[in-house]
Amino acid sequence: MNTILPNQGIPDLAPVTLQDASAPQKGGFSQVLEQVSGVLEQADQMAAGYAQGKVGLTDAVLASQKADTTFSLTMAIRNKALAAYQEIMNLSV
Repeated sequence: MNTILPNQGIPDLAPVTLQDASAPQKGGFSQVLEQVSGVLEQADQMAAGYAQGKVGLTDAVLASQKADTTFSLTMAIRNKALAAYQEIMNLSV
């Protein structure tokens, strides 16, 4: 049995779009940061909309959770990249 839930104002659940590995990279990490910033701004707008009574509680909470998860993932990637850089810098040649 399949259940289809209606879209409730949130465009998709995957805020970061995947690119083809063979395609040339234009923005790299800065492009991902712009997408993360957009997700955070959308969550702020949804929270403001809820405060004004224009957006339902469910939509505001979902946007907030999406922003939190996206930000946490971005920080984890940054931390791994920084740890790898530090490890490379500590290698003796």
